[in-house]
This record gives sequence, structure tokens and C-alpha cells, in this order.
Amino acid sequence: MPRNDQPQGRRSVLGALTQPMIDARYKNSFARVAGYLPANRKAVDAWLAAFADRAQDRKGELSPSVGALKQVIEADGKIQTLVAGMLEQLPRQLQPLQDLDHLLKCVDEVTTTAPEFHAHPDERILFPLSALFAHLSLTPPGAAALRLPAFNTALQGVLKAWCAFLDSPQSRYVLTETGNGWLAAPSVEQNRLDDYVIPDRGSEHWGFASFNDFFHRKVKLEARPIATDPHAVIAAGDASFVRVDRNVGETTGLPIKGQPFALAEMLNRHSSTDRFIGGSVVQLVPPATGYHRFHAPVDGVVRHVEIIPGLVFSVAESAGLDPTAQEVSLSAQAAANTRGLIFIESTAPQVGMVGLLPVGMSEVSSTTITVTEGQEVKKGEELGYFSYGGSSMCMVFEKESQVSFPKEPEHYRFGEQIAVADRNAAL
Repeated sequence: MPRNDQPQGRRSVLGALTQPMIDARYKNSFARVAGYLPANRKAVDAWLAAFADRAQDRKGELSPSVGALKQVIEADGKIQTLVAGMLEQLPRQLQPLQDLDHLLKCVDEVTTTAPEFHAHPDERILFPLSALFAHLSLTPPGAAALRLPAFNTALQGVLKAWCAFLDSPQSRYVLTETGNGWLAAPSVEQNRLDDYVIPDRGSEHWGFASFNDFFHRKVKLEARPIATDPHAVIAAGDASFVRVDRNVGETTGLPIKGQPFALAEMLNRHSSTDRFIGGSVVQLVPPATGYHRFHAPVDGVVRHVEIIPGLVFSVAESAGLDPTAQEVSLSAQAAANTRGLIFIESTAPQVGMVGLLPVGMSEVSSTTITVTEGQEVKKGEELGYFSYGGSSMCMVFEKESQVSFPKEPEHYRFGEQIAVADRNAAL
């Protein structure tokens, strides 16, 4: 049970937040809208209470990454005030954390915790750090703290440490065929694991070296056939379709709730940016626990490869309940979060250059690119993969590209046609 017997005095700075307000803000939060946290906020309450209780019993020194986070907080008066405010402004029943030291213990606990599978979506806490900050980030001080570069950079250090754990054999304790293991029958069915390459199904943990090794598992080629139409541009990975925007401007081409889709920032002001001004952008979101590798959408030559560092918890602000919160956040994150940038010059003149942006959005959000500049690639050839965490993808087409988007299904599978070049366009 959560230890909520602390003196009332600690909560003397209560803001105007009420539980109904928290419910509304949670419903509108990006993690909930994107499916990384359960639709039912009470599931987060239950998980957080148990997690906070377990973390309180941690002994010994904080890990180096969490110790560095503590130093950042203690060295900056503004961050100290914001962190204190986010701990104080929640209703008592939603706040099982005792104080800053308890919060840091919880963050430390995250770095050695692998996510469990649950057959029911409302029981899944896929991102423990997001769940830990789920309520805190809904307070004005919490939202402000998470946007501060120093605080965000310190959290990146924590997430790198977590990623190292998820890359280690110690993370395989959730790769079991029993209970809430990812190899149990309900997960095999829901995650269509028979579509994937299994190293050794007869061995412990099915031969996966770590949780991340399981997470960015490879798909069987026969499970994702490549569109045979030579004029087709294929989906770079499994993903839900969000939107396609045409005639996108450099800084103001995609206004959503007053926030511009800053194409120049997305592309890190690369010298080829001018080729894409006035072109089209497709936004996609890979499934939270599905296929997390990305591939060449066209035949061509890789002209540019870059990893652009950015924020790890960047979510656009909105007032009140906003049904487009996911789209706003995706737009902001494509320009503010850690992301890859791959330009491929298509062999089809009607297509021209295509930009692929694999974007890390929450938690580890680590993007690994496996191709190099100057490399020739075939349609469907692997370009890289995401480590565990939230992710999105943008496909960017230049202004002169003669492609159309004949359909906009809710979901794409890697290899399916997402666009088609005009066969009658002048070469």
C-alpha cells in the first residue's frame, strides 16, 4: 500500500488541480492517446502505488545517472522549485511519493525494471518512467520542468542507463512463457510472434539476448511482402497512419492549433531543405509493441544520414480536452525530439529525393541507423531500428515529386504501397 501518512504540511502549496481535472488532462495526454499508457488512469494509480512502495525500500547509493539527476535538481533553484511544485500540486490520493528522495528512488528503480506483458491493455504499463511522471507532468510545474533542457538532459542520462539494462541479459526476466511474460501464449497471439524470426524457440528466453533484442526482433520476409508495382513507394515500417499534408512550408506550412509544423527544424536545416519546401509529409506511428525496424521506401542511393539529438519528453501544450493532441505532439516532436534523418535519392525521377525521419518520442527512444551515405539500397532493405520506447516516423517528399497517395488506411504494414509515382509524368 502507498505510504500516504506524511504530514499535511508537505502539501500546503496545493494548486487548483482537482481529481476531475487530472482525469481530463490524463485523457488528453500524449502517452494515453498514443497507447503507451492505459486508457484507464486507475491502472496507473495502482501500478504507481505498488512501484513507489517497492522503490522506497531500495538500499544503497543512487546509480550514477540518477545521482547526476539529483545534482542537476539541487544545483538549480528554478528546477528545485518546479520539482517541489509538481510533488505538491496533485490531490493527495494521486500522490504516493513522499518527497524528492522518494522520487529519485523511484527513478532509480526504473533503471532496473523491464516492462511486463499483460493480456488486458488496461493493465499494461509499457513505459515505467512515463507512468511515474504521468500525474506529475499534468501539473504546470511538472510540464515546465520536463521542458527545461538541463532537466531533460539529465533524464536522457537516466534513459541511457535504462537502455543499457534493457540491452543486458538481466532484462530477460520478462521473456518467459508463463505469467506476464512476453513469450506466453496471449502475447504470442496478440503480438503475432509467429511472424517474426525466433533465434531458438526451444531454448530459454527463445534465444533472445536481451529485452531489446526481443523488442527490435526481425520479421520474416514472407510475412511482409514488398509491393511489386515498380512505381510504388512503400511504407517504411508497420505503422498507424496519422495524416498526410501537402504543400508544407518551411515554418508555417502545417498549422495545427496555432503551432506550426517547422519543416526546416525537422530537417535540422540541412542544405537540401529547400527541395522539400512545398512538398508533402506523411506522419506515421509504429505500434507500441510491434515491429520496430524501418526500411527503404524506394530504390535509390543514400545521400545523407544523421542522428539529431533532442528532447525525450516533449509534448505540445494544449488547454483543455483536445482531440488533436496526438497530432499536435507528433508535429512538435518531429522538430524537437531525438530523431534520425535519412535522405534517399530515388532511381525514379518522378519520385525524386525522399526523406525518412525515425523519431524517438518517449522513454529510451533510441534510433540506430544501419546504412551509410553513398550506399545503394533496394526497396524494403533495412535502414535501422528503434530500441525500446515510443516512436514515430515521417516520410517527406520534395515539391517536384510526382507521387500521389491513393488511399489512407488506418494502418500500414511494412512493404505495402503508401504512395505511387505518376507513370505519365515526364522524365
